[in-house]
Parts: sequence; structure tokens; C-alpha cells
Amino acid sequence: MPMRNAAAYVEAALRSVLVERDVPLEVVITDDGSTDCSRAVVEGIGDPRVRVIDGPRKGIAAAFNAAFDAARGDVIMRCDADDLYPAGRISRQLAWLDSNPEFGAICGAFAAMNARGGAQLPLSGSEQDEEITAELRAAETRTHFCTFAVRAEVLGATGGMRSFFQTGEDIDLQLRIGEACRVWYSPEIAYFYRLHDTSVTHLRHERENQFFENLAREFQRQRGSKGADDLSLGKAPQVPDFGAADGGSAREHLQGMHIGATWAAAAEGDPRRALNHAWLAAWASPRSLAGWRNLFVAMIKLGPSSLRAH
Repeated sequence: MPMRNAAAYVEAALRSVLVERDVPLEVVITDDGSTDCSRAVVEGIGDPRVRVIDGPRKGIAAAFNAAFDAARGDVIMRCDADDLYPAGRISRQLAWLDSNPEFGAICGAFAAMNARGGAQLPLSGSEQDEEITAELRAAETRTHFCTFAVRAEVLGATGGMRSFFQTGEDIDLQLRIGEACRVWYSPEIAYFYRLHDTSVTHLRHERENQFFENLAREFQRQRGSKGADDLSLGKAPQVPDFGAADGGSAREHLQGMHIGATWAAAAEGDPRRALNHAWLAAWASPRSLAGWRNLFVAMIKLGPSSLRAH
């Protein structure tokens, strides 16, 4: 669990992991230069399964690698200090890995939530249990890295996260895990991703996020065709100056997700779920006309007549 100034959320994040009592576990927290009371909050929980180490203060990739180097477990999972695990996730994934030794990792679906932990929006890539190794080797990702449970020897073989990536480090690692082992996907929700205005998503320029994500996929294609990528060959590209962040507010981000979900549900022939997402979109950012406009259009197109038909 990499942590920096997460006092508002880290206790909830930790407790969502520590509720697991069916398997032996440890939580290694990398305190990467917090200047608030995050560390005191963690230490106040008083659970012997929690260890806090000092981070290198060289970005989130280096913070993750520091925790991995300190970890003693056979299976590694990541939980960011402002997010949550669903109950039972750890034991389910460990049991699956125990029963399927030919796989090096398992991952799952995830859901977005607002800053208070409500208005949860599933963002699953599929409703089927299936192997996704070929997808990853084709530079395709369907879920968040924090849904992964990875065998420690597999993660060690990848070299961990690469510090060149100021963001998108998790996508780069997912793709390299897919090259190192077979990966299974289960459609159960394995992670709750919190959207708030101080998250990394909203502190970085959207073009910066896209730049590093695109590079992660391009590097994977290079490895597939040439056996190595420019980064591993010491030919890292120049990173542009992206200027100030423009990611918009977390409320607007969540609203956009619900608007998209409105019409995805409508296309699937589920007007009740579509209208529910339309209401959630409107209330996610009540001062935004986009949400109310979406709700009005949805009620016209999917209103009482369509609901009676179903």
C-alpha cells in the first residue's frame, strides 16, 4: 500500500484489507513522505499484521517496489491508500491460485465510487470467467492493476514497476505480467476505486495520463516484435511538459462514467438500470447541466412506457 498524505482515507483502506481473517497476510505500507497524520492513523490501528516502511520519495512506482522488496508473502496484491477491497477478495483469489498452479496471476472487475464511498459504478470488462493472457500480450487491458493477485516469483521476474512511468506504471506492469505468466480474469468485483479531487488522476494533466498509457502499450508491441522495448534498451523517449492538470473534478469524472453507463445499459435493453445511472449522473455533480440534460433525455427515451414494457 503506497501512501502519501492519505489521512482521510487510509484507515478505511486498511480495515477493508485487515477484515480478512481466513488467510495469513501482512500489509506493507510505504509512507512516501507524508506531511499529514497518515502515519499516526496507521499506527493507531494497532494491528501486528501492518508494517510501515519509509519510501524512497521517487514516485509511486518506486514506492510500490520498496514495499515488494520488503514483502514476505508468496502472493502480492496492491491496495492504494484511498481505495477499498471487498470482503473475501483475498481468500477467493488465493484459493483460485492454489487450485490452478499453471497460472501466475488472477484479476477481477472493479468499481468506481465517489469520495464518500457511495454511488459505486461497476467497470467490469466482461461477465465471463476466462483467460486473458492473449489480450495482455496484444497490449489490451480490461481492469485495474489493484484487482490482481500475482505470485511473488512472477512479479520478481518482471522486475517490478518501472520508475520511468510517472503515471500508467500499473498498465505497463500488467502487460509485462501477461508476458511472464498465464493470467485469469474473474468477473467478481475485486476492488473499489475512489474518485476524489486529490487523487493522482486529478492532479495530473489528462494528456500526461494518455501519454504514458500509450507508451506502455507501444512498449509491449515493441517487445512482441523485437524482444525488447526502447525503455529497456536505454532509449527512453523525451517526456513533454504537460503544464497544469486539466483532469476536471472527481464529481465530473464520476458523472461522465454514469452518463456512459446510462446508454450502455439502454443498448443492452435494460431501461431500469439505464435510468438509475442517469439519476446517479445528475446527482454526482448537481451543478452540472450535463447530468440533468442526460437525465431528461433518458426519461424521454426510456421513461414509463419502456419500463412497463419490461
